[in-house]
Amino acid sequence: MAKPPNPSAVQDMKGAYKLHPERRNPDEPKSDMPLGPAPAHLTKEEKAVWRELTKQLIPGVALHSDRLAFEALVRVASKMRNNFEKFTNANMSALISLCARFALTPSDRTKVSVSKPKTSAISKYLSPRRPAPPPAAEVLPDGQTVDNLLASMN
Repeated sequence: MAKPPNPSAVQDMKGAYKLHPERRNPDEPKSDMPLGPAPAHLTKEEKAVWRELTKQLIPGVALHSDRLAFEALVRVASKMRNNFEKFTNANMSALISLCARFALTPSDRTKVSVSKPKTSAISKYLSPRRPAPPPAAEVLPDGQTVDNLLASMN
């Protein structure tokens, strides 16, 4: 059985189109919608796995149109976590295959390159400030600090 093709987002991050830009499908349908929250019909444990796996995703790999495949990944991963005694070799094979499709395995992550987000000129002013360092203790001419002098007066 032939290996299914990787999604264009994964191929693009791997740099496949740099060498052969003619292989890009210009008519490929694209979704701008993000993956979104877990569906309501998932169990509490599956929703927790959904949240965990979405934090591990490389940005731009999984979109709203990938929800069904991502749900299959979540269900298999949840079964592994919550019912490992009944987790079969077929389940493990499905888990590894689904993780690979979303670039969640170490070997697949090495094939993906993500450019760092550009920072705008104004972003340094919008980022949270670091707390100011505590003021240095003032030293009096006789070598005592103001704090020590005040403490000895009390």
